[in-house]
Amino acid sequence: MATIEFKLPDIGEGVAEGEITSWKVVAGEAVTEDQIMVEVMTDKATVEIGSPVTGNIVEIRAAEGDTVPVGDVLVVLSSEHDAPVQQLHGHGGGSSAATAPASNASAGSASAAATAAPSPASAAKAPAASVPASGTGQLEEVDFKLPDIGEGVAEGEITKWLVGEGDPVTEDQPMLEVMTDKATVEIGSPVDGEVLSLLHPEGTTVPVGEVLLVLGTRSGAPSIRSHGGHTPAAKPAPAPAATPAAASTPAAAPGTGGDAGAALASAPRASTLSDTGLPSRADGTRRVRAAPAVRRLARELSVDISGLEGSGKHGRVTMADVRAATHTAAPGAAPAPASTRATAPAAAATPAFVQAPRPAPIQGDERVPLRGLRKRIAKQMRVAKQTAAHFAYIEEIDVTELVTLRTSLKTAAAAKGAKLTYMPFIIKAMCAALREFPIMNASLDEQASELVYHGAINMGIAVDSDNGLIVPVIRDADSKSMLTLSTEMLELADRARAGKTRPDDVGGGTFTITNAGNIGGLLATPIINVPEVAILGVHAIRRKPWVVNDEIVIRDIMYLSLSLDHRVVDGAVGARAMNVVEQLLENPALMLLEA
Repeated sequence: MATIEFKLPDIGEGVAEGEITSWKVVAGEAVTEDQIMVEVMTDKATVEIGSPVTGNIVEIRAAEGDTVPVGDVLVVLSSEHDAPVQQLHGHGGGSSAATAPASNASAGSASAAATAAPSPASAAKAPAASVPASGTGQLEEVDFKLPDIGEGVAEGEITKWLVGEGDPVTEDQPMLEVMTDKATVEIGSPVDGEVLSLLHPEGTTVPVGEVLLVLGTRSGAPSIRSHGGHTPAAKPAPAPAATPAAASTPAAAPGTGGDAGAALASAPRASTLSDTGLPSRADGTRRVRAAPAVRRLARELSVDISGLEGSGKHGRVTMADVRAATHTAAPGAAPAPASTRATAPAAAATPAFVQAPRPAPIQGDERVPLRGLRKRIAKQMRVAKQTAAHFAYIEEIDVTELVTLRTSLKTAAAAKGAKLTYMPFIIKAMCAALREFPIMNASLDEQASELVYHGAINMGIAVDSDNGLIVPVIRDADSKSMLTLSTEMLELADRARAGKTRPDDVGGGTFTITNAGNIGGLLATPIINVPEVAILGVHAIRRKPWVVNDEIVIRDIMYLSLSLDHRVVDGAVGARAMNVVEQLLENPALMLLEA
């Protein structure tokens, strides 16, 4: 029976360690392949880690609450079957019986390569048949990148992985959910194959074009469709064997066309590279064994991993091998151009946002990662409060006539399939004010020091969902009828609350209305949805004593609050705009005269 030392895998870019938050198994327990064994929290997310094999738990090496570096042994398992090649799952390591301690490993590579390895020469002599069988040798690796998922979208946050490493996938099967500034979308697989490596944990924001995961496709599989960035990056051709003349050639100076920063660094190559026992790639380049973390490091350091001799078990390329390649290439690297150095002080001089003090720990606290929609709301609200000069204008409005009119029209609207609320009337009144005072329907472009007067009134309607506040947009709101506004608003709100907001439902707003009247409260001063310059808060309608013709009567009264960016909109302009809204809501029949 094989004994397997299961190590903390590489669970995210830049993650060097993790805290054991919860064990799901105990010593002596039987486990099946992919059964969840442990929860690990990093500074980016909390992840569940499954068993690489079917077997038994022999020993748990780390206790709950321990912080362990990537590559440290978490648990020892026993199995009747040999462990699969573990770079498929990012687990590293192998049978402990075949593993010797890395007594002479350097401190920089000890956590990355937990075992000492035979020399490259002995690795080269090892027969290919001794390598554990795996489907990886017949898989063509494909870097799957974040596609272009909407006009103006430059990045997206991974909110949920729908597949795990080692999972088979079929073409168009959803693999992950990505949230952008406009919507949350599911991204499917471009091919039939297998997930070899997930390169980013949930909660990570990645730019368009960044590699999200590595897929494996069978030889002869159809090529990846060239849409949305799904085309794999071209693999560099293998460099020719180094010659004494080439080795002594000095690095090209800046401006001579031999930019050292763009070239792939490589370790000194033997005249003939050892056979790894794996078939070559479709483009003829040599295939090597390496864990996903090692491959990522090679990409980050611009090292051609296909030209390295692995010093690890069975010729596997280790992090130390990759770093050694960069150290070899470093002496010939050209110095950074002067222009690059000159810009550094300016970048350093950019003021950073002041961070709030960290909360003092209190017994019973629970820490939950800030991610998804809540993370985007936090960022947007901070930008809004630190840039816009908020000024609030509040008015009390007698909407008794509006209440009477709406009540009389509800049945007729329902007969036409519409649920008539007060919001369409408020939207219509606000559109009239924005036409009269177009500066409130503008946006401030700070980078260009320009005001953008919008040609359309696109009304954002804040919707409270389980995941947080979403602002879908009714486009050309001023040109739509009451029933159209009512129907479209409810459809947008329903999709937002169900988590099915479409990319074209959001973005492009010019003014926002937020309504908390159905929840309660007297009034509030909403935060502006920058780069817009104003927002209207709608509050509850209450029966109150009111003076009409010097008599106290009971009327339906509502507060409206207008938040303005005082950098752009003067208080007097906001007051006059509110007067237009007040006149139309107190005398709703006047809306018939509006275009």
